[in-house]
Amino acid sequence: MIALYARVSTRDKNQNPETQLIQLREWAQRQGAEFTEFVDLASGKDLNRPAWKDLTTEWRKGRIDTIAVVRLDRAFRSVTDMHSCFDEWDGRGIRFASITQPVDTGTPTGKLLTTVLGAVAEFERDLTRERVKEGLARAKRDGKKLGRPKARLSAFRASKVLSETNGDWSKAAESLGVSESTLRRRVRESGGLIVAE
Repeated sequence: MIALYARVSTRDKNQNPETQLIQLREWAQRQGAEFTEFVDLASGKDLNRPAWKDLTTEWRKGRIDTIAVVRLDRAFRSVTDMHSCFDEWDGRGIRFASITQPVDTGTPTGKLLTTVLGAVAEFERDLTRERVKEGLARAKRDGKKLGRPKARLSAFRASKVLSETNGDWSKAAESLGVSESTLRRRVRESGGLIVAE
């Protein structure tokens, strides 16, 4: 079964998914296989889209052996998302085709291109990790304290809020802007001062 996936952005009011579906149907008919359609009217910024979720359920149940889109950007905006899907599809033996581009995991050229795209995604992740490490090291060298700043509040204030909430730790913690477990721990540890994490 071929899954035809079309997506138009909600911001582009003049777009019609039928334009993509016509091309996809013609392509699927040339493949000589049955097909089903999935259409999203949503941004492509991530994979959290209704029709994409339905499609994901179908391929994970083994009901789909090929996924086709008109262009890569209809399915993915993130190289990382794309690489993640390609990895899963490869493991399940699912073919992916972008019918107007040379991306088709059912062909040697398409497999090569997806391998290159996967390497680019990995390179991008490595660069991001390196930038984060360098930024943290520089901040440390400059004497900056890392992590969330601690807010201080007096034990008197905590006791007062606990009293106002009739000893309801949950309400008191919410009112003070800390978790209940943090409030209890700090009250136990406190020598007159509570440090909120």
